Amino acid sequence: MSAVAEVFISAVELLEAQAQRLGSSVKTLALMLVVIVAGGLVLLAGVGWLLAAGYLVLLTWLPPAGAAAVMGLLSLAVAGGAIWYAMRKK
Repeated sequence: MSAVAEVFISAVELLEAQAQRLGSSVKTLALMLVVIVAGGLVLLAGVGWLLAAGYLVLLTWLPPAGAAAVMGLLSLAVAGGAIWYAMRKK
């Protein structure tokens, strides 16, 4: 009977250790996810500022509609290239 109790106690201790390890893994994963989201937002803001700067530069040579069209086509080309590269690596 004492052997059964020792096995049960060992199993509970193992579960407790695994739960503690999982808890620290979840915290690390949550922190990494927050950092990735924050970095993505900063990256998105940077791309927006670059597009705005390109538009303002193009306004010196083109009318507003032309400058917007050039920046839109450039954005589509870069996005298409990134998608093509990602699919090619698969």
